[in-house]
Amino acid sequence: MSTSRTDGLPVSVVDRISLVLEALSTGPMTLAKVTARTGLPRSSAHRLLEQLANAGWLARSPEQTYELGVKAYEMGQAALNQNRLLHHARPLMHAFAHRTGFTVQLGVVDRGDTVYLAKVNGRTSGSTPTAVGQRVPAHTTALGKVIMAYSAVSSQPSPDSARTDCVTAPSGRSRFDDEMAQVRDRGAAFDRGEAFPGTACVGVSIGPPDHMYGNLAALSVCAPVSVLDHQKMIGPLRVLAGEIWQRCVATDLSRH
Repeated sequence: MSTSRTDGLPVSVVDRISLVLEALSTGPMTLAKVTARTGLPRSSAHRLLEQLANAGWLARSPEQTYELGVKAYEMGQAALNQNRLLHHARPLMHAFAHRTGFTVQLGVVDRGDTVYLAKVNGRTSGSTPTAVGQRVPAHTTALGKVIMAYSAVSSQPSPDSARTDCVTAPSGRSRFDDEMAQVRDRGAAFDRGEAFPGTACVGVSIGPPDHMYGNLAALSVCAPVSVLDHQKMIGPLRVLAGEIWQRCVATDLSRH
């Protein structure tokens, strides 16, 4: 069954609800702004907003603005708490940031974007512009590049893995393919201020691309361009990825 009309607007209720919730993820909005952002008819947008507010997914202010509500927060926390990868990765990420002084991040690729799921700040890195839940074009981030590089050669993509089949490369396909080959050769991806000017990153995959954890997520270290030695950080980051991998696999094996 088709989920879109000829005018490009989604037909299914689920798609329309998703469109509204994604629009409000950027902050509170009025009905007019939601309509403009989503392209939905005003009457449809208003009906969805009111139904979502009544169900607790949205909160409605006296000024008639809408924002994500308590139920959205509860569901988000439940998703994070149920993520086994995050459960095993967080303690090791904290130890890494404390030991090295560098900020470390864990994320996935979803619909062409890097989405950060966890971040631990390091004193040496100082303030960095990324945040948990933030979306950044995958081809500009080290974390996204390393997932894309291994997804391109994965012969058995996991149905539970990130939606890397929806990743779109930037223009200049030949140059991008060359960079992906270099990522696979060195086992790490670099970002020298491409995503955020002045901020550099090194990214590594957590495990083999044909395993459920292997290309589900990746790690990256970020710091000012003037501080980060890309080559020097590959080894320590690989060690961290290996420790997370071993914990995840050991836990899975213990259940069989």
